[in-house]
Amino acid sequence: MGFKSLYEKNWKRLMIVPIGFLIFSIFILGSNYASTGDFIEKDISLKGGYLLTIEGSVKLDLESTEESLSEIMNEQVKMRKLSSLGSGGVVGYSFEYAGDDIDGLIDEAGQLIGTTDRNRMSIEEISSAISKRFWDGTVRAILVAIAAMAGVVFLYFRKLVPAVGIVISGISNIIGTFAIMSLLGISISASGIAAILMLLGYSIDSNIVLTARALKRKELSVKDRIYSAIKTGMTMSITSIVALTVLYLASPAAILKTISLILIIGLLLDLMFTWIQNAGILRIYLRSGGK
Repeated sequence: MGFKSLYEKNWKRLMIVPIGFLIFSIFILGSNYASTGDFIEKDISLKGGYLLTIEGSVKLDLESTEESLSEIMNEQVKMRKLSSLGSGGVVGYSFEYAGDDIDGLIDEAGQLIGTTDRNRMSIEEISSAISKRFWDGTVRAILVAIAAMAGVVFLYFRKLVPAVGIVISGISNIIGTFAIMSLLGISISASGIAAILMLLGYSIDSNIVLTARALKRKELSVKDRIYSAIKTGMTMSITSIVALTVLYLASPAAILKTISLILIIGLLLDLMFTWIQNAGILRIYLRSGGK
């Protein structure tokens, strides 16, 4: 049995998958909010704290070192390895710390790396009040972006159901990405917010391709319109995923790794929310007499 025939027989049943995943994602984020007050863990750029950077070439196991430092400091410590752009070797480590005893962290981390030279260390303090204002502004910016995109989509298509389908798909993608990040232990950062906004644009774009083909190519059957959009949209998404995977594997920069990983997660989820969920909504709409 070919893919098309299998899909044709089960496209309505398949819509249960994205809907179920969305409910699961909302449950994960709701549980986080109930237990911590935040639906996803924020790094120090969004909640305030200290960023300690120490130069050194010693090789440390990040997971065990993080656990050890967090236990000693009675506060979670996030650790990242800093690599040379040329050789890829270790040149130091950075430590994110939201507690008050920065001197204690300097002593403990310095012993692990094997240096007490303050000239090989840098400390950056981020105000929690400034971070909170930045986070609140970012949330408002995301909501405004979603509202603006919804307005543009509705004005372009002039049809409520297709416009709502596009917006629901985009929002579902963001919620699902946050849930996966939470399960993987990825905290949201300023660079992560940039990735989320980029992902929202990607998602809306792929859904516009689908909706435009489904509504405007009236010389084709509904089924052929959907498959035509899938061919174009899947090519776009898979190309982007491959490029981002190469960036994630090749780049030594932590910021680029974070951005590329978030986008990879979101684009993979977008395949489900666009080509199963929204495609199903459009099929139901067009078969019920929508034009």
